[in-house]
Amino acid sequence: MISRSAARSTSALALCVALLFAAMLALPAPAQAHDTLLSTDPADGSTLETSPESVVFTFSSEILDVSPLVRVSDESGDEVAEITPTVDGPTATATLPEPLPAGTYDIQWRVVSGDGHPIEGTLTLTVEQDPATEEGPTMTASDGGGEGMEGTEESPQELPTATAGVEAQGEAEATAETAESSEQDGGLSMPVLVGILAVIVLAVAVAGYVIVRRRD
Repeated sequence: MISRSAARSTSALALCVALLFAAMLALPAPAQAHDTLLSTDPADGSTLETSPESVVFTFSSEILDVSPLVRVSDESGDEVAEITPTVDGPTATATLPEPLPAGTYDIQWRVVSGDGHPIEGTLTLTVEQDPATEEGPTMTASDGGGEGMEGTEESPQELPTATAGVEAQGEAEATAETAESSEQDGGLSMPVLVGILAVIVLAVAVAGYVIVRRRD
């Protein structure tokens, strides 16, 4: 049989376990963690050739659209711009009102987490070049391009000279061909004349020989 003291110890232990379990159930649930910044575009510490058009912040969860704020300060600490970013789910987009000149900038941001607590931070960007200046107006004919136009209009006047040169060259080539043809004709008629003369001389020689033989 279990002694009375052992039974009392067992009952006390069971009561302690029950009280501990009830206390654990009565404890409030742990508070929800604040949202955290996952990334930015451009990234913190980036060196850019030209100023970005906007800065996009991406958080771990949807943030509340409650008084979000972004401040841009230059190297001397002077405030360059104060922007109210656009909140869309877990992202907040701060569009710059105008391009940033060359320099290093601190961008401070503050939003309200999904659990209702404000969160904030700072990132740094460096811009290497000033915004591009506007290009000058394109020169037109009335602004000084008239000389080029006049030069273009005068160019057709030179065409007859070029055409005359081509025609003269063609005539010279035709004359040369005619002369060459004449030379070729002369070269072909000379052997014929020599042959005729040779035949005449031979005929005279034969006739003389015949006459001499008859006299003999």
